Amino acid sequence: MKVHPWMTALAIGSAMVAAQAQDKADDFTGYWMTAQRDGVVQLARCPLYKNAPPTGLCGVIVWDAEVDNPTRSASLDCNRKVFEAAKFDAGVWKDGWAFDTRKRKFYSTKLRLKGGNLHVRAYVGSEINGETEVFSRVAEVPTGCQDLKPESMSITGVKR
Repeated sequence: MKVHPWMTALAIGSAMVAAQAQDKADDFTGYWMTAQRDGVVQLARCPLYKNAPPTGLCGVIVWDAEVDNPTRSASLDCNRKVFEAAKFDAGVWKDGWAFDTRKRKFYSTKLRLKGGNLHVRAYVGSEINGETEVFSRVAEVPTGCQDLKPESMSITGVKR
């Protein structure tokens, strides 16, 4: 069978589009400071099921401003999993959930990058019924949470 040049170009173009989509999905990874500057979340690729490849995006609190507050030490959110998204499509991580540590509630969520910031839309039912929190990227994480475990009722997800 003779391969036409346009078939080769199509195959190469499809591979490039897939690689670009992967790159865009990985743009979300890194450390993100909350708008209130009271916590840092690390977003990283993660497996959605035990022994699965890392196809999802997960977020874990890696710094809590209250880490040195002795009255809060029993309920710190250090190392708590607070985001999980299963699908990346058209620049949006979706089909996921977010845990609001202030209200202690779960929400559906979509994550977008806009102007260098992470926009997390948490909602019930429809995006119209939600709120957006804007996170800013940080290069370094303050110390304090690295040796602490989340409380026993936390959602920790798959261990790495």
